[in-house]
Amino acid sequence: MQAELTYQRVLSGLESLRMSAALEALDNVLEAARVEERSTLDVVDNLLDIELKARHDRRVEINLKFAGLPYRQPLDDFDFDAQPSIDPQLVARLATLRFLEDGTNVLLLGPPGVGKTALAVGLGLKALDAGHRISFLACHDLVLRFRRASREGREDRLLTTMLRPTILVIDEVGYTPLERPEATFLFEIIAKRYQRQKSIIVTSNKSWGAWGEILPDQVMTAAILDRLLHRSVTINIQGESYPPVSR
Repeated sequence: MQAELTYQRVLSGLESLRMSAALEALDNVLEAARVEERSTLDVVDNLLDIELKARHDRRVEINLKFAGLPYRQPLDDFDFDAQPSIDPQLVARLATLRFLEDGTNVLLLGPPGVGKTALAVGLGLKALDAGHRISFLACHDLVLRFRRASREGREDRLLTTMLRPTILVIDEVGYTPLERPEATFLFEIIAKRYQRQKSIIVTSNKSWGAWGEILPDQVMTAAILDRLLHRSVTINIQGESYPPVSR
């Protein structure tokens, strides 16, 4: 009788604490503990492990939903043989995510179709799996969002959104020249994330020397590059087009 009352209290406690995964697993964990003659501490440890993993997985799934990734190709699936100009060891070091500790930026440069976006997506997925929040958007989409926010007087709110994630990925910088208000907003994003030591991943088809072609003047270009490059890793990719990703 006492065991049944204790069991019901545990059920009620798990439900009150919203430990749904532990609640669902309770009977199986208790049965395994009985068969294997495991201790009460082992039971508690097992239930906590199940609950924490479930919460981590839910958080990753929610963050993934709002990340804006164009597709989901893990970094482990990247074909380095197709792009011998990329150092796999360097990418492996980036995959440890230690570059996030001091807000180091990752800058992926090269002509269209060589795998820049695939690397950015792969690193983003690594960060998501580690529990970080990321935001991925093409530079063109950032410009459109800024124009809409500007018309509605919500530039500050948009800026706050761009500062929130652990990693901000700005894809395809260089395809469209930026007008001064747009370039100024981009500078504000980069400068404030630099101050907060929050990383940015940039992909661009332009070399650094050619960024003056997409920004309004050399002063703006120098200011943006100064903050991007101060703490950064640059990967220059050359070669044939990378195999397209199945979406």
